[in-house]
Amino acid sequence: MILVADSGSSSSDWMLNVPDSPPLMFKTKGLNPFFVSEKEIERVMKDVPEIIPYIEEIREVYFFGAGCITPDRREIVSNALTTMFPSAFISVESDLLGAAYATCGNNRGVVCTLGTGSDISFYDGEELMPSLHGNGY
Repeated sequence: MILVADSGSSSSDWMLNVPDSPPLMFKTKGLNPFFVSEKEIERVMKDVPEIIPYIEEIREVYFFGAGCITPDRREIVSNALTTMFPSAFISVESDLLGAAYATCGNNRGVVCTLGTGSDISFYDGEELMPSLHGNGY
């Protein structure tokens, strides 16, 4: 099973592909590693009753989140998710890259996020160009 998250600073939207069923969707609080610790992320995830029955079956977790812009911030989220899903492949990237994948696929384009924070960048179809335009939290 694959679990995907789109996380901002205020809330996170999650989707789990469940075989022979519609995807399971749920929300948690925002998991921006600038504002929540590794332990807090673990606590939030352990309090999600929707995924408890599937923990052992989840093999891949893709987390796209606000604040996941440097390796040390991505590591905070990755470590917490690894604790919850020890046998899963864990990928943690920025919410802006998640927006690029969702809106552009393999095509070039300008991508933006807008919410509690905001950002904009150019996506070349493979990589997100460095962004210096975010308005922050």
